[in-house]
Amino acid sequence: MGLRALQIQMQSALLEVMGARGGALSASIVDAPPLSPQARLDIYRRAYVLRLIDALADSYSMLKRALGDEDFEEIGTRYVAAHPSVHRSIRWYGAELAQFLEGTAPYREHPALAELARFEWTLGGVFDAPDAEAIGRPALKQVAPEDWAGLRFEFHPSMRRLELAWNTVVVWRALSEDQSPPAPELLDAPTPWLLWRREIKGELKNYFRSLDPLEAQALETARNGASFAEVCAAMSPALADEEIPLRAATFIGTWADSGLLTALSIDG
Repeated sequence: MGLRALQIQMQSALLEVMGARGGALSASIVDAPPLSPQARLDIYRRAYVLRLIDALADSYSMLKRALGDEDFEEIGTRYVAAHPSVHRSIRWYGAELAQFLEGTAPYREHPALAELARFEWTLGGVFDAPDAEAIGRPALKQVAPEDWAGLRFEFHPSMRRLELAWNTVVVWRALSEDQSPPAPELLDAPTPWLLWRREIKGELKNYFRSLDPLEAQALETARNGASFAEVCAAMSPALADEEIPLRAATFIGTWADSGLLTALSIDG
């Protein structure tokens, strides 16, 4: 058997972590006591699973802490069987874990687990996102008053938005501080959250905060390419006309102060 064919058979055997045995590959494995060819292959198959579970633990460290080692390994083993790695970089393995928990018994009976997984994965994506130089409030002050209506905004590539229905952030904070987390609690209504990364004094750090519904709407409108005038128009059902420009400008100033804005453009 050629090397290429042997490599393909080895890959297939490793990917069959919960399926068939080694098949024809066993004939190419040394048969020397005390381990049979199948036992030797099983060592590699288990090592493959454990390495992927380790990658999940890196990305979902707070979920692992909430579940405990044994339960997390059980989830990891089932996830690996359902989702073999397809990425060149193991960093991106585990992207579908939240969906897996939502759709797989018995984990789907505990939706707070899926939400914690989604929050952790989003935080990881925030930290690893491409970088861009942020502009501050002084850039806004340079815009002439007559140009504000046509002002459009570009946002930092790390910015993410989530809607969280549980007290997930409170649980995550407690776990990250080695404290006993509170029990999962369903909120009265889903809460919009903003997550982003910024550099302060040479250090990259993730940030997140909740948004009130009006700011969430304004942010989503601006993020989709709307002008300042269009952002104001989207806010009109919630505020009196005379209140809207100042409130919208306040939101935009806060985004600039937080390092969320990277560029401005003016229509025409």
